[in-house]
Amino acid sequence: MQFEKWMPIVAIVALVSASSGRATEPSGVVSNVLLAQGRTISSLKEKIKVGAQWAVALEDNGQSEMYFQDLVIGPGGYTGWHSHPGLLLITMKEGSIDFYNKDCVKTTYTAGQSFSEGADPHAAVNTGSSNARLLVAYVVKSGELRRIERSQPKCGEALRIP
Repeated sequence: MQFEKWMPIVAIVALVSASSGRATEPSGVVSNVLLAQGRTISSLKEKIKVGAQWAVALEDNGQSEMYFQDLVIGPGGYTGWHSHPGLLLITMKEGSIDFYNKDCVKTTYTAGQSFSEGADPHAAVNTGSSNARLLVAYVVKSGELRRIERSQPKCGEALRIP
């Protein structure tokens, strides 16, 4: 009789445990070099306009940290699902990667192309036959980790995106 009293709680715990995925670890990282890091001494508030058709703005509330990274992912390697507490600006220096957003929509980036990453979960896979080299600039909340491990979404499981 006592066990029946706890059945609904046991069922909920089992359901939550079964539905919560585990983070996918990176694999095939050939090199991961932190080139520089620094903390801002005041808030960022940059708004730049060049001509009538181009503008960029970067503004934070509070202190930020910047990191500069040189990341090399070997053929078949991947980043695992993760996110960041800020903004990343990335340029493909060599090779290519398949980048998957939180909905598992794939975009392929090749040498000479740039893109950004942010707070939504994402993953990247090197499906090429040579190394993929990414140069990465981070602007993240001061005191936070640069990378937050995320569980593989259901669409990632279905598509077998590590």
